[in-house]
Amino acid sequence: MIRSRIQVFGRKTIARKPNIDSLSNILGRKIIVRNTSSLATSQPESSSILSNYNERIEEIRKNELTYYPTYSSFQKDGYVTVRVPEFVERYKGLEDKSSDPICVEGRIHSIRRISKVLYFVDIVQDNHKLQVIFNNKSMGLSKEDFESANSQLCKNDHVSVWGYPVRTKAGELSLRADQALRIVSPFLRVPIERLEHREKVNANRVMNYIVNPQQKDILYKKAIVTNSIRQYLTGDGFLEVQTPIIAGMGTGANAEPFSTNAKALGSDSSLCQLRVAPELWLKKLVISGFDKVFEIGQNFRNEGIDGSHNPEFLTCEFYRSHTDLAKLMQMTEEIFKSILNNLKGKEKISDELKEVLTSGQFARYEFIPTLESKTGIPLPSELNSENLMEYFKSVNVPIPAQKSPQNLLDTLCGIYIEPLSVTEQGGLPIFIFNQPAIMSPLAKSKKITYTDGREYLISLRFELFINGKEYVNSYEEENSPFEQLEKFRNQVESKNEFEDRDSLVPDWEYVKAMEYGLPPTGGWGCGIDRLTMLFSGCDRIEQVLPFGSLKDVVRQ
Repeated sequence: MIRSRIQVFGRKTIARKPNIDSLSNILGRKIIVRNTSSLATSQPESSSILSNYNERIEEIRKNELTYYPTYSSFQKDGYVTVRVPEFVERYKGLEDKSSDPICVEGRIHSIRRISKVLYFVDIVQDNHKLQVIFNNKSMGLSKEDFESANSQLCKNDHVSVWGYPVRTKAGELSLRADQALRIVSPFLRVPIERLEHREKVNANRVMNYIVNPQQKDILYKKAIVTNSIRQYLTGDGFLEVQTPIIAGMGTGANAEPFSTNAKALGSDSSLCQLRVAPELWLKKLVISGFDKVFEIGQNFRNEGIDGSHNPEFLTCEFYRSHTDLAKLMQMTEEIFKSILNNLKGKEKISDELKEVLTSGQFARYEFIPTLESKTGIPLPSELNSENLMEYFKSVNVPIPAQKSPQNLLDTLCGIYIEPLSVTEQGGLPIFIFNQPAIMSPLAKSKKITYTDGREYLISLRFELFINGKEYVNSYEEENSPFEQLEKFRNQVESKNEFEDRDSLVPDWEYVKAMEYGLPPTGGWGCGIDRLTMLFSGCDRIEQVLPFGSLKDVVRQ
């Protein structure tokens, strides 16, 4: 019998005696182990821990059915099983005690041994915690039997507990156990108190969520962000849909896709790809008569990984017929306000940002006038690559390697306009709107004449930036098949001329679908991962992904 309460992490193969050094190598850091029993032997710590560890593993291995029982096998007649949140809600008004026989289940969060005959154990289930009181008298056990019944108890074990609700003298709602606790899935790894180094956290998210349970809050916030958007849209009469993730070569976005072949289509089939965006599929549904549609789902871009980008990412896109740019801006402000309200104080943003999100008054910057104001030099009347490279020279900015007009304009925006959300607005939201049409081949465009008589073809588009980061891309959709065909052709020419791998791959079938009639439509896209970063105070995208970025996922 093991006489001490130990906390263990280790290899999965429990029939094999562990090697502490190899475990240390696996976990990538020094192992920290605590032996918390007052009955621990006086052996050196590492020897004692290894002995206790091996004893526990061997005990569990020999009695596997006892420690990994079927769920029905350990249920007790007369006890009502309730989940921890339900228990807390049901007995929140309890003043003393109840005679209701209750069973609760969960994972042990902590064990506080007050004496040999009194334990306080916190268990967690559904992100709610409940204190369980173990006392030999209430359980009808002698001191020796009580100690024996709890000798295998370990932090992070999954357990079932039977007893009745009480309110302690300190006022804490608890369950007083009247029977021995049952371990239903033991914890078998060498204990690590906390993981803080980013590389170690990302290398083993399962361990991280266990030893740093507060990290789970980020995923709960992400769910709130996602559901807030969903509730807002369904409340406005939108239909949620799921469009193809594997399809042909049209992308609907400017990015390099993941490409593959589908065996089911035969050897003569064209190349397939994981979708970069659901945009064209959703607009085909609008053409089909679905006036308000949205999709929340995964998209894929075969590009680099950094603090705000991952090849697999979660987005929301919606399309609403007979909707203009002003309405899309209004909806954006309302969606952000809805997210803030649903987080109910759990958000980690500045008071100034809360105030702006609550009021829904985002600053606006028009692309061409703002750029010229910040550089002090007018843009060339014709926005081609040659003229724009001369413009770069005139403002003393290095010319990027990718010299397509859209990339040159995007680079200028990144230098002079996007930072205004920080330098002029103190990290608050800004709409950048009326981008040159060449930057947005799927957006509706129109000509605007500025004060000095120069005329530019601009897109009816905006991007939302907060603290220098983009969160929303939205525009009125091009609904003329003739214009869309011409824009696609221009895109192909630019892609070939400048070898732009990120340039949009046209979907010619979409142009054919447009012949059925796409009504004036507003489209909107938002990265939910990045939005979660904003509201949870995270500075890297892998923090809001359940198992980290792609390079972390392949290691787990």
